[in-house]
Amino acid sequence: MIRLEGPWRRWEASSRPASVTIGVLDGVHVGHRSLLSRLDESMTRTVLTFDPHPVEVLRPGTAPRLITTIDERIALLAGTGVEQVGVLDLAEIRSLRPEDFVEEVLVGKLATSHIVVGDDFRFGRDRSGDVGLLERMGPDLGFEVERSDLVADDGAAVSSSRIRELIEAGRVSDAARLLGSWFTVTNTVVPGDERGREIGFPTANLRPPDRKVVPATGVYACFATVGGERHDAAVNVGVRPTFGGGELLVEAFILDFDESIYGHDLTTKFVEYIRPELKFAGVADLVSQMGRDVTETRSILESARSRI
Repeated sequence: MIRLEGPWRRWEASSRPASVTIGVLDGVHVGHRSLLSRLDESMTRTVLTFDPHPVEVLRPGTAPRLITTIDERIALLAGTGVEQVGVLDLAEIRSLRPEDFVEEVLVGKLATSHIVVGDDFRFGRDRSGDVGLLERMGPDLGFEVERSDLVADDGAAVSSSRIRELIEAGRVSDAARLLGSWFTVTNTVVPGDERGREIGFPTANLRPPDRKVVPATGVYACFATVGGERHDAAVNVGVRPTFGGGELLVEAFILDFDESIYGHDLTTKFVEYIRPELKFAGVADLVSQMGRDVTETRSILESARSRI
C-alpha cells in the first residue's frame, strides 16, 4: 500500500496511470465498495480521502464522530484491493479552483487516467466543480470519467451518517450489514477498578477513542482481537451504575481467557446487541445476569463465525 500524506505539493508525482475515486469514505461501507469495485485493475487503484473530516475544517466543533479512524479506513481500503491512498487536508485545498485541483493533484501528482465518482460529487473552491466539469476536462487531460449510482438498502441510500445513527442506537448488526464489516473499537487496555475480577468476570477496559462514534450503552456480543488472536467476548459499553457509575468505558470480558493484557492494543468487533446496561439491586443479581449474557454471547458468535 502506497500512503501519500502531508502537504500534497510535496507528494512524489506518479509515473504509472491511476484509477481514482475521491471522498471521505468513512466506514468504507457497501456504497463505497461499489465505487471501489469499478476502479480499473490495469492501473494503480487509488483513493483520495480526507483527514481531518472536512466538516472539522468548514465548521469546527460540529464534525460527526467517525466510524473509522484514518488508520482503520486505510486498512479496510487495502483489504478491498486499493493500492494507493492519498490523505488530503481540506484546509490545504479548499481555496483551489476545481480546474487547478484536477490539473495539479489528479493529473500532476497521481497521473489519473480513470475517475469513478457519484453523480452528486462536488469539489474545489466553494464546491463549484462537479462531474460535468470532470467530463469536459477529461479528453484534453487524458482521463475518462465513470459515474456510479448510489447504493440503496430498504429503499434508502447507504450513507455514513445513516450508519452512525445505527451504531449510536446500538443497532450494530444492522450497521454491519451496511458496512460490509463489523464496527470496531480499538484502543490500549487500561487498568480498571478490579471489580470484575472480584466477582469472577475480569474485563479488559478501553476508553472510547477520541473523535470516534460510540455504540449505545449496553451489553454486546463481540469478537475481541489481541496479540493477533481472536476470541469471543461479552462487552459492556457504559458507566457501571450498579457500582455508582463512572467514566464511559468499553469493558470486554474475554471468554476462556486469563492473561494480563494491560498496555496491549485490543480490538472489539461489535456483532450483536444483547441488552441495555442496567442497575442491579446487588452484586449477586449482576453476576447471575452476566452468566446469562455469556451464554447468549457464545450462541450469537457461534452463528456469526461464517458471516462477515
